[in-house]
Amino acid sequence: MNAVASAQVGSALAANRPLRVLQLRDSPWVDGPARTMIESGALFDRSRIEFHVGAFITDPASKHPLVEAAKARGLNVHQLRDHGGFDKALIASIRRLVTELQIDILHTSDARSNLYGLLSRSGLSVRLTTTTHGWIANNFRRWLVCTLDKVLLRRFDAVVMVSHAMRRLVPRWWLPASRTHVIHNALVLESYGSDVVSRPRRVVKPGDQVTILNIGRLSPEKGQSLVLEAVARIMKSHPNLRLRFIGIGPLEAELKAQTVALGIADSVEFAGYLADMPSQYLSADLIVQSSFTEGLPNVVLEAAYLRVPLVATAVGGTDEVVEHGKSAWLLRPRSVAALQQGIEAYLADPARFAQMARTAHERILQDFSMLARTEKMMRLYESLRSSE
Repeated sequence: MNAVASAQVGSALAANRPLRVLQLRDSPWVDGPARTMIESGALFDRSRIEFHVGAFITDPASKHPLVEAAKARGLNVHQLRDHGGFDKALIASIRRLVTELQIDILHTSDARSNLYGLLSRSGLSVRLTTTTHGWIANNFRRWLVCTLDKVLLRRFDAVVMVSHAMRRLVPRWWLPASRTHVIHNALVLESYGSDVVSRPRRVVKPGDQVTILNIGRLSPEKGQSLVLEAVARIMKSHPNLRLRFIGIGPLEAELKAQTVALGIADSVEFAGYLADMPSQYLSADLIVQSSFTEGLPNVVLEAAYLRVPLVATAVGGTDEVVEHGKSAWLLRPRSVAALQQGIEAYLADPARFAQMARTAHERILQDFSMLARTEKMMRLYESLRSSE
């Protein structure tokens, strides 16, 4: 059989089996992008998509939250040894896995996996797609990484962006509309917070202790330093405030020192990384999302669905989920005064914010179901096969 005939037979056989997708992930954390990947993988119709996760592992002896979470959802998980830096052995491992599993589509999801996906693809009959969740450039090195990542997008067969705001960050002359797909993040409405969502929210009254939650990596782009400043100002007239940070990151020691300098250390808790997020939302009276940049923050989706009042910076796709004054309080980023105003607006009228939270909940029910998102992803994968 000649090469052409062999390829035709291979294509015919492939068309009669589920598409095989391998998604690479560099981070060990079960953050918003990882949860989206895991929940999508668990919901894929297995008669259409055979889904695999390739997790980069730096220390095989250490606990890896992503691997554990993916296995708990019944996903096919493959650990890829990562020695750090530019790792040629990792490229070889990816290529070997793609070949052994007869992968049809290699899906990447962050700057490093994008690069390794491209380098691993050479000479292999595999389609390449990526999901861009956001670009964070806190320093010159990160700016270079983000710029390179945007440049590389032109080499992908399909690029999924989680918001229209992200689409606007890449010129259409560089990344044409034919290869770009805006597919919002979503929630598994059938199971996410199922024991929490129906519980009545606490009615906050004047003089009550108020718990504010900030969720996310403790990192410069998340704006937590400004939240501390705003809370310190407000506590002069509202000493009943309590602030909890959920997340870990490089700024933890600096932020803790700032609480001491501001004289509010006794009213601020650093809870670290927590897996059971719905119960944390239940304990909060107000979510303050203070990022300088986002793709489409899962915190906004989760708070809205669980009917927690929300003060958030209008960055990325946030205003594609909630509307200022109707379903949340949106504000400009990088402003202590704006954060202070948003929190004080809540304290002045908690009932209004509770109504906005109920409106936000209805929007999530209508437009942000993971089942609908998963169907869009399956159709995208299938369109890549049909375009070969």
